[in-house]
Amino acid sequence: MLPSLAGFTLKLYELKRYQDALKGFNRLVSLLPQWEDGWFYQGTTFDYLEQYQEAIASYDRALEIKPDYHEAWYNRGVALGNLGRFEQAIASYDRALEIKPDDPDAWNNRGNALYNLGRFEQAIASYDRALEIKPDYHEAWYNRGVALGNLGRFEQAIASYDRALEFKPDDPDAWYNRGVALGNLGRFEQAIASYDKALEFKPDYHEAWYNRGIALGNLGRLEEAIASWDRALEFKPDDHDAWNYRGIALANLGRFEEAIASWDRALEFKPDDHDAWNYRGIALANLGRFEEAIASWDRALEFKPDDHDAWNYRGIALGNLGRFEEAIASYDKALEFKPDYHEAWYNRGIALKNLGRLEEAIASWDRALEIKPDKHEAWYNRGVALGNLGRFEEAIASYDRALEIKPDKHEAWYNRGVALGNLGRFEEAIASYDRALEIKPDKHEAWYNRGVALGNLGRFEEAIASYDRALEIKPDKHEAWYNRGVALGNLGRLEEAIASYDRALEFKPDDPDAWYNRGVALGNLGRFEEAIASYDRALEIKPDKHEAWYNRGVALYNLGRLEEAIASYDRALEFKPDDPDAWNNRGVALGNLGRFEQAIASYDRALEFKPDDPDAWYNRGNALDDLGRLEEAIASYDRALEFKPDYHQAWYNRGNALDDLGRLEEAIASYDQAIKINSNSANAYYNKACCYGLQNNVELAIENLQRAINLDVEYQDMAKTDKDFEQIRGDERFQSFLNRV
Repeated sequence: MLPSLAGFTLKLYELKRYQDALKGFNRLVSLLPQWEDGWFYQGTTFDYLEQYQEAIASYDRALEIKPDYHEAWYNRGVALGNLGRFEQAIASYDRALEIKPDDPDAWNNRGNALYNLGRFEQAIASYDRALEIKPDYHEAWYNRGVALGNLGRFEQAIASYDRALEFKPDDPDAWYNRGVALGNLGRFEQAIASYDKALEFKPDYHEAWYNRGIALGNLGRLEEAIASWDRALEFKPDDHDAWNYRGIALANLGRFEEAIASWDRALEFKPDDHDAWNYRGIALANLGRFEEAIASWDRALEFKPDDHDAWNYRGIALGNLGRFEEAIASYDKALEFKPDYHEAWYNRGIALKNLGRLEEAIASWDRALEIKPDKHEAWYNRGVALGNLGRFEEAIASYDRALEIKPDKHEAWYNRGVALGNLGRFEEAIASYDRALEIKPDKHEAWYNRGVALGNLGRFEEAIASYDRALEIKPDKHEAWYNRGVALGNLGRLEEAIASYDRALEFKPDDPDAWYNRGVALGNLGRFEEAIASYDRALEIKPDKHEAWYNRGVALYNLGRLEEAIASYDRALEFKPDDPDAWNNRGVALGNLGRFEQAIASYDRALEFKPDDPDAWYNRGNALDDLGRLEEAIASYDRALEFKPDYHQAWYNRGNALDDLGRLEEAIASYDQAIKINSNSANAYYNKACCYGLQNNVELAIENLQRAINLDVEYQDMAKTDKDFEQIRGDERFQSFLNRV
C-alpha cells in the first residue's frame, strides 16, 4: 500500500496539484516519520503553496534525519529568503555548500540573499563562485550585473549583462538592466537600443517603456519620450512616475495644460508625491494661474515642509500677484531650509525692491552674491536700487560687475548711462548708451536718454538726431517729442519746436511741460495771444506751475495788458515767493502804470532773493528817478554797475540823474562810460552835448552833437529848440554848425 500511496502522491506533485499532493505527503510522513525524502517533498510542496514557515519546519525534520541533506539545506535557504530572513538563509546556503561546495544554485541564491542585505561586494563574490562552477549560468551573470550596478560600477555591470545575454539572448531583464546601466553612464542612444531589445522579447515590459522615455527625454527627444511613457501607461496605468515624467516633458514643450492633466493623474495614484505637486505649480505659474499654483505648492509643502524649491516658487507666484510681504515670508522659509539658496536671496531682493525697501533689497542681493558672485542679475538689480537711492557711483560699480560677467547685458549699459547722466558725466553716459545700442539697436529708451545727454552738452543737432531714432522705434514716445522740441527751441528753430511739442501733446495731452514750453516758443515768435493760451492749458493741468504764471505775465506785459500781467506774476509768487524774476518784472509793469512806490517795493523783494541782480537795481533806479529821488536813483544805478560794469543803459540813466542834479562833470563821465560800452548810443552823445552846452563849452557841445546827429538825424531839430543850448545859441560857431548841418 505505501509504495502505491507514495507513487500516487508524487504523481499529484508532478501534476502541480499541490493541495492534493500535500495531503498525500502528510499521510506518508505520519506513516513513515523517518522518511527524510517525504519530509523534503512535503517542504517543497509547502514552498509551491507559499507556506514558507511550514516548508522550513518540514526541511528541519528532513535534516534531523539526514543532517547532510544538501538539497534540504538549499531549499530551506530559499524559503527563509522568501520570508525576508536573509541572514538565516545565508547560514542555510553555507550548510548546503559545506556538503556540496560545487552547487552553483546555492552560490547564486546565497548571492541574492547578500544582495538583499545590501552587501553587494560579498554578493558579487558569491556569484563569481557560481560562475566558476557553471560559466554559462546566465542568471548568475545577470544578478552579478545588478549588484555591480548598485555599486555604481556600470561598465562592469554592462559586461556582466553581456555575458548573461551570450547564454540567453532573449532575456528581457538583462537587456533592460543593461539599458539602465548605459543610461547611468549618459550613453542614452545605446540605452534606448537595449530597452528596444528588452521590448522585442517582452512588449508589455512597462519599466522598459518607462526608462526608454527617460533616455529619450535626456536626449531632448521629448515627443518620443512622451510616446514611450504612453506605452508604459498602457501596461501599468497607475505608474505615477510615468505620469510625472510625462508631465515634465509636456511642460518643457510648453504644453502646460496637458502637463497639468498628467500630474493630476500621477497624484490620483500617489497623492503625497510632493514633486508632482511642485511641478504642477510651476506649470500653473507659466499659465499665469498664480493662485492655483500657490495652492499646488502648498500641497507639496504639506508632504515635504522643507522643500526649499517649493517655498521659492511660491514666493515668485506671490510676487507676481503683488503680494510682496507674503512673498518675502515664503523666501524666508526657503532660506530657513537652505541658507545658501542664492535664487531665494535674489528673488527676496526683488520683492523688497517692489515694496520700496531698497536698502534691504541691496542687503538681500549681497547675500546672493556672497554665494554666487557671478550672478549678473543680482549685480544689475543692485545697481538699479542704488541708483534709485541716488548712490550713483555705487550703482555704476554694480553695473560694471554685471557687465564683467555678461558684457552683452544691454539693460546694464543703459542704466549705467542713466547713473552717469545723473552725475553730470554726459560724455561717459553717451558712451554707455552707445554700448547698449550696439547690442540692442531698437532700444528706444537708450536713444532717448542719449539725446538728453547730448542736449545737456549743448550738442542740440545730435540730440535731435538721437530723439529721431527713438521716435522711429516708438513714434508715440511723448518725452522724445517734448525734448526734441526743447532742443529745437535752443537752436532758435521755434516753428519746428512748436510742431514737436504738438506731437508730444497728441500722445500726452495733459503734459504741463509741453504746453509750457510751447508757450515759451510762441512768445519768442511774438505770438503772445497763442502763448497765453498755451500757458493757460499748462495751468489747467498744473495750477501751481509758477514758471507758466511767470511767462504768462511776460506775454501779457508784451501785449500791454499790464494789470493782467501783474495778476499773473502774483500767482507765480504765490507758488514761488522767492522768484526774483517775477518780483522784478512785476515791478516793471507797476512802473509802466506809474505806480512807482509799489514798483520799488517789488524790486526790493527781488533783491532780497537775488542781491546781485543788476536789472532789479537798474529798474529800481528808474522808478526812484521817476519819483524825483535822484540821489537814491544814482545809488541804485551804482549797485547795478557793481554787478554789471558794462551795463551801458545804467551808465546812461545814471548820467541823466546826475545831469538833472546839475552835477554836469559827473554826468559827462557817466555818459562817457555808456559810450565806451556802446559807441552807437546817440542819446548819450546828445545828453553829453547838452551838458557841455550848459557849461558854455561850444567846441565839445558841437563835437558831441555832431556824433548824435550822425547816429540819429532827429537830434538836429531837437537841438534847435533845446534850452540846454540857450547859453551858446548866439555863438557864431554854434549857429554856423546848425545851419551847416
